[in-house]
Parts: sequence; C-alpha cells; structure tokens
Amino acid sequence: MLFGDYHTHTKYSRMNHGKGSVDENVRAALASGLKEIALTDHGLRHMTYGMKKKIFPRFLADVAEARNKYPEIGIYAGLEANFISPKGIIDIDDGVAEKLDVLVCGYHKIVRPIGLGGASFLLRNLLTKNSKKALVKNTDAYLYAIENYEIDILSHPNSGCRIDLAAVGALAAEYGTYLELNGKRVTMTAGELEMLASLGCAFVMDSDAHSPERVGDVSIQLAAWKESGLPMSLIHNWDRLPDFRSGKVKR
Repeated sequence: MLFGDYHTHTKYSRMNHGKGSVDENVRAALASGLKEIALTDHGLRHMTYGMKKKIFPRFLADVAEARNKYPEIGIYAGLEANFISPKGIIDIDDGVAEKLDVLVCGYHKIVRPIGLGGASFLLRNLLTKNSKKALVKNTDAYLYAIENYEIDILSHPNSGCRIDLAAVGALAAEYGTYLELNGKRVTMTAGELEMLASLGCAFVMDSDAHSPERVGDVSIQLAAWKESGLPMSLIHNWDRLPDFRSGKVKR
C-alpha cells in the first residue's frame, strides 16, 4: 500500500488552485491510511498559483499546528519549485529552502523567469517544445538543478518540457533524487520506465492532489506501473517510507 503522499496542494496555492486547508489534507491522509504526507504548494514565482513569500510563515505555522494535533502521522512542509532559467535555477532561495522538509521540483509554464534567457526558455517550451534545441536546453536545466539543489523529487518528468530522460534519470539516480509517478497524469511510457529502472532510478508515487478527497489517490499510476511489469519494490513509498536526499525529514 501507499505509505506516504509527498505532492499535495492546499489553499496556499493561490487562485483557488488548491481547494483544502493543511488540516483538511492531513485528515484526508489519515482517512486513507497514510503514514506520511507532505504539503507542497507551488513555488514563489508561479505567476498564478505560487505561494507568496509573505504568507510562507503562516503556511509553516499551519504545518506545525497540524503536527501537534495529529502526532500519529508524519507531516512535512514542502514546496513544488519551478524552473525559471535555462541554467536550471529554481524559485527557492536559501532562506526558504532551509525551512522545508521536502523539496519537489518540476516544470511549469506560467512562471516569472529570470532575465531574457529565462523568458526564452519558457517561450521555447511553449512554441517549439519538440525541437532539438529545446531538448538540449531543457535537459541541461534539469541536470544543473539536480546537481545544485537538494531536490528530493522531480515532479511529473516529461510533462510540458521535453527532456533526455536517460541523462536526467542517470544523474537523479547518482544524487538520490526520486522520479515521480504523478497521480494526475502519466508522463512516461512503460519502455521509458524500464529504461530508467535499468539506470538504477528510484520512484515515488504521489497524488498531486489539489483537493483533500484526492490525497493518496494514485490509481492512474498503479495501472500504468502494472503495464510496465516492473516490481513494486522500485517505488520507495509503497509498503515503506522513502529516504529523502535532503535528509531534512525527521521521523
């Protein structure tokens, strides 16, 4: 069974993007039988849904309150960071990163980039995402980010941003970054999953819930994983708890 869901959104993802409170997501996790949950609202430079830095302390306070209220489940503060530059810079500064228990990172198209290079990076993925140049630039961004940030989970790899999965997967395996099997969308084929497994990649299966009732729901990915024929032991939050690269999670 699923032991932890490490990609869930709350009302701190603005514009009504997340529907529930921290408390409601935690109660949903308990009802689903989960042992752990991470609250991972959108990063600070997402133009529509991103968490505002000024309310980040309030988010942390809600997580702390939930920990005191529900000691029977592990509750972790996280963010889903965004790529904002072709150089692999993400929208998490040191002051925020040091307060997170879990760092998730993925490509999203509606973000405030850094400089002309960042703007061209986003436009390239909107207009010519299937080009060879986009593939190279995107892959370089992912590789830089894995090397330079303690990213615990790469969310929905290959979604909206074409990358060399073999190159990214190999480096993720080396650094201990998990590849996400996302509960909202299937982003990797059975063949790609087999290739990544052969490289030593490890996976986590998350709901990407935007409402409490979807917390812990990974049914889409379970069906896709079964098609691959790969063992469930490669999913590090299935029947066990993962060891996150950042080492910040306290159990």
